[in-house]
Amino acid sequence: MSGPAWRIGRGACTFRVRLPSGCRAFFVCPLCPRPMQQKIRQDLQELNFTAIDFETATEQRHSACSIGLVRVQGGQIVETQQHLIRPFELRVAPMNYAVHRISLEQLRPAPALPELWPLLRPFVEEQVVVAHNAPFDVSVLEHSLRAYALPVPAFHSLCSVKLMRASHPGYDSYRLNELARRFELTLNHHDSLSDALACAELTLRALRSGHPFDWAWKQRELTKGIGSAHKPRAARTSWRW
Repeated sequence: MSGPAWRIGRGACTFRVRLPSGCRAFFVCPLCPRPMQQKIRQDLQELNFTAIDFETATEQRHSACSIGLVRVQGGQIVETQQHLIRPFELRVAPMNYAVHRISLEQLRPAPALPELWPLLRPFVEEQVVVAHNAPFDVSVLEHSLRAYALPVPAFHSLCSVKLMRASHPGYDSYRLNELARRFELTLNHHDSLSDALACAELTLRALRSGHPFDWAWKQRELTKGIGSAHKPRAARTSWRW
């Protein structure tokens, strides 16, 4: 006979479970188990993270067609990768092509995500993953993996837009190209590796600013709520950052 259903945890760590009467159980959140959280805390202190950027072929979140990755260790860029990805649905929308100039002909011979994932996974799994407007890029990652029934690994994310808003308030714009211009960063906007490199530099600038960040440990995105009083003028729904 089953006992009552219980809600355990908060936010991303909330689970609804039903146990047989008389049973006792202990729960470990699959999103942020304690050993991983300890590692993430240490990584943040040591300035270890991965900056990522996706370009998409269409308006669909599962249409990743390019990824740039920048591994930062001890506050230094130690590795970069960039890959074209054959999207789940092999087409390129005109609006997306106008932004990143990645053509269907370039994507036809490119590897699909399942072929690339063994190379990409170490950059993400149990890592601090940073993106400029992280909700978009994390959503692209999640939807692209799920399109192939690949499991989404455990990780925590940071949004460099929110980091910069909190640590460097008062700017008219926090778009990547505007911040790159302000801080004299080299940027080929909407090239995934160039965007990821700029994101990494901005993240280091924010984390070294001395601003006391209040990380949201109950969420996948640690910057959830940071800078919430300073909303961007327009939310990014696709590629506009």
